[in-house]
Amino acid sequence: MTNIDKNWEIPKFLVDKRYFTFSVFFIFTFSILFMLIYTPFSMTAWFSLSDTQHFGMTVAFYIVALAILAISKLGLYSAQTKIRFTLPKYILWVLAEIIVIAIFYTYFTYVFVPPVDEPVWQILGKAVGCLTLIMAIPYTILVLYAAYKAKTEELEMLQYKLSLTTESSITYPSLVNFYDYNGALKLTIHSDSLYYMESQDNYIKIYYENQDRLLSYMLRCRTKTIEENLADTSIVRCHRSYMINVTKINHIKKSSQGRYIILNNTDIKPIPVSKSYFKNLVEKIDKYNSTLLSHHSADSNATTSTATPTEENEPKQEA
Repeated sequence: MTNIDKNWEIPKFLVDKRYFTFSVFFIFTFSILFMLIYTPFSMTAWFSLSDTQHFGMTVAFYIVALAILAISKLGLYSAQTKIRFTLPKYILWVLAEIIVIAIFYTYFTYVFVPPVDEPVWQILGKAVGCLTLIMAIPYTILVLYAAYKAKTEELEMLQYKLSLTTESSITYPSLVNFYDYNGALKLTIHSDSLYYMESQDNYIKIYYENQDRLLSYMLRCRTKTIEENLADTSIVRCHRSYMINVTKINHIKKSSQGRYIILNNTDIKPIPVSKSYFKNLVEKIDKYNSTLLSHHSADSNATTSTATPTEENEPKQEA
């Protein structure tokens, strides 16, 4: 990727699953407020909540418009795994959303709101202009918020890196390096700080601790690549969407729904363990404990020990 492309790259949180859901809801809410203010001053807008007929048409239009937005977000989420979205590409995608909804509005107006004296192109032009105005404000807010979150995340990671430089006892095996899909080193985390990672298609969300705070960093990289790069560390894949640091396991809980890993942090939800990855998880735990025991036997001054994480069964309910 060129420097120009990097400068135009959209904030990574704009392709996060939770962002897509929130963006549709936010645009929907803002558009209702906008139309309540705009409609009384428009000679052509037929939106109304005052009578049954117009209320029904308004609801029907909004349902279809929301469906178009939802399909667009699903398409964007799918496309971002194959295409690197820059800001111009993202703007073009949003403009395509506006045009499709405007075309539907024009068709809806001619079919369900007769008689219509204005030509098609005039209604379509007004619809595009109105929708651009409606969607420009929430999209701008969303982009700015995503950029703010990305910068905050980068700042937190920078502070963490600075804290690492003050710890003279850190050795190379204690550090875990993370590279993006281009092979560029993006961050280095002390293994004692790393808890787990969550896969989000072409992104990996890395959860780590700094100054007793659980933080996260989103890295553009495939899960398989991370798994291969960290094969010789204490990181192991336990689920299609999760990788965990075995040194952070408190215990493994078994229930009727399956196995779950409980980590040494109460803020972290239980992490599921797939049957296909359970054997791999146990082997990694055994390997870690064997390595730890060998270090203890070699060092007579060692005073700490680590127990194998236990697996708890849910207590059976008495009849």
